[in-house]
Amino acid sequence: MKRRNLLTVLFGITALMSASQVFSQTAAWPNKPIKMIVPFAPGVSPDVVARIIADKLTQSLGQPVIVDNRPGAGGMIAGEAAALAPADGYTTFFTVKAVMAIAPNVYRNAKFNPIKDFKPVSQILTVPHVITAAPNAPFSTMQELVDYAKRNPGKVDYASLGVGSQPHIAMATWANKLGIDLNHVPYKTNPATDVMAGIVQLSLEASTTAIPSIKGGKIKGIAISGPERLAVLPNVPTVTEYRADLDPNGVIGSSWHAVFVPTGTPPEVINRLNVEIVKIVKTAEVQERLLALGLTPTGTSAGYMSSTLATDYDYWGKLIKGMNIQLD
Repeated sequence: MKRRNLLTVLFGITALMSASQVFSQTAAWPNKPIKMIVPFAPGVSPDVVARIIADKLTQSLGQPVIVDNRPGAGGMIAGEAAALAPADGYTTFFTVKAVMAIAPNVYRNAKFNPIKDFKPVSQILTVPHVITAAPNAPFSTMQELVDYAKRNPGKVDYASLGVGSQPHIAMATWANKLGIDLNHVPYKTNPATDVMAGIVQLSLEASTTAIPSIKGGKIKGIAISGPERLAVLPNVPTVTEYRADLDPNGVIGSSWHAVFVPTGTPPEVINRLNVEIVKIVKTAEVQERLLALGLTPTGTSAGYMSSTLATDYDYWGKLIKGMNIQLD
């Protein structure tokens, strides 16, 4: 009996020491650099915003926040890497709606489940996309694009950031609704240069990078996703102005940027990250920078982002299944 009591006490002490060690590690967080995985190449819209947030987090947390670009497979490569990373608060995932709600529904053998493998920290912003065209494209409006595509079936190419990316699936969805045949050309990096050069006629590009190119006359702005025009591009109409059912509330063409961490990350770390990120997004400097890029800053709670992801994942799962867009 005495031996049993002694073992019970020893186990209790061991458990307390283990809990104390975990608490100590969490309380000391962060005490080394933090990795921020981004599923796109440098210069693409999410990368631009991720670097703004990473720079500000470096200042507020007192440790370097290092952007780690891992493009490819519609974001699935980065998603798998982030999901498998240690859940210790030193890996964050700066990602977008397509990577968390669209691509996992496109790939049958997806290596991660966005609902089970990640915990949300905060939504950073919402972002419209712009259908852009090469300067030499024989169309400058939605009506001209549709008419040309119907006269020339299968002869209009559109570029995207990869199979399963939002530009891919959104353009495929719109083509299906409009009864036109467009050819998909997937890229691993930003295809904007090839669109400017006329190598590819069309692309769906985030407002972040599309706005300066349209203003500079390097590409044409055909239409903007969502229900409202952008103040910085007042002459570019919305997709819904052409046809109301194409993009109600931007559910197809618009996106969001958000920060996630691997499931199992200590709640204290998630709370601290949320507090710091929301502070950053609410600053006048960051608000001004994001608004100038046609973005709508949000800076939400983790709970809001969790609900948003669940809704979008379900919506796109049904839509993709209905269109039979699936890959191994």
